[in-house]
Amino acid sequence: MDTIPVTVLGPSGSGKTLYLASLFRRLAIQRPDTGFFVNVPGADKIRLNNIFRDVAAGAPDVWPDPSLQAETTEWTFTCSLRTEDDAVFSPFALSYLDYSGAFLQIADAWETEEGQAVWDRVRASRFLLLLLDGEKVLRQLDGEPGLTDELIAILNEIQQTDAAVHVVVTKWDLLQAAGHTLRSVLDGLLEHPDFEAFYLDRLNRKSVGTFRFIPVSALGQGYAALDPASRTMVKQVKPGTYPRPYNVEIPFMAVLVDLVRDELRASARRAETAGPLLEQHRQRLERMDGWDGKLSLLRSVLGARPARSPLLRAVQQDVLGAAESYGKSRIAERRQQVEQEIAQVRGQMLQARSADEALTRMAEVFDAVLAEFEAVHPGSLVLKEAS
Repeated sequence: MDTIPVTVLGPSGSGKTLYLASLFRRLAIQRPDTGFFVNVPGADKIRLNNIFRDVAAGAPDVWPDPSLQAETTEWTFTCSLRTEDDAVFSPFALSYLDYSGAFLQIADAWETEEGQAVWDRVRASRFLLLLLDGEKVLRQLDGEPGLTDELIAILNEIQQTDAAVHVVVTKWDLLQAAGHTLRSVLDGLLEHPDFEAFYLDRLNRKSVGTFRFIPVSALGQGYAALDPASRTMVKQVKPGTYPRPYNVEIPFMAVLVDLVRDELRASARRAETAGPLLEQHRQRLERMDGWDGKLSLLRSVLGARPARSPLLRAVQQDVLGAAESYGKSRIAERRQQVEQEIAQVRGQMLQARSADEALTRMAEVFDAVLAEFEAVHPGSLVLKEAS
């Protein structure tokens, strides 16, 4: 199973940890509209669930504390689904690096060993999630350009990579309540010349990964609102209501859909070599059958010219018999080995076929979900990765 590094980028307050906790809650149980489930190591299940539970059920001012500068956490999400024969198939694991957003705004942190490790990870990642705090997005749309100012260092690093970039707008329920669509949010962000330059740079580059804008809400509609006086989020939980995370699985699926297509292409290439390999093994078995008969014929030919004395004739028959027996036993051993190799190749082909069917089914679900998402949020897919 491949583990794919995904780096979650975003300044302090953008909701990185709560997003990952919400992602776990949304995908921990397989649902008809997702078709797969995720697993995380035992202790991390408790940590992520506690983060989500505390925010969902806590007091109005209870939100995840911003990570300390020294804190960096890696969360591994294993993607699993059931094959037609009811076996659990786990083709990929996504390793999310979640670090303190505050350190991006502290110059000294860039010189630390941990700071350098984060940026090394950014440059090595095939997939980057850039989280934009929905509260700050709303303020920028109202004329306060502080969000883009915070993002300059991150955007500068991203432009040095060819990674797929999924820009995730968090706290979407706030923007939706204010009457915004994804198109109006994107148009508003593009009014800032620095963000526009970043956007156009991705579009004009060759050989870069997918570029998407994805609105998400970790708790769902109606769980929080913007307090007019303080202009900060406050929870407004009604008794008997449950959080319904919105779109949190879309960035996860957007990563997996590229991986699934890559794996299916690689599997097709492996299948092309499996057929000729089986034919080679079959020809080897035919040659062994031929040698088996030739040993008996060789003994008959050699035995047709008997030795002159009875003693030598007896020795001759013993030697020929031993030689034939040894030769046949060696052929039988080799035949058994080749038959085992054939069984192994066939087993791998059957397993690969089952895995391919599961992956194909997964890709079909993802394509349907993403197509529906893109229909609801036109313009979300800015740039598609080349096949």
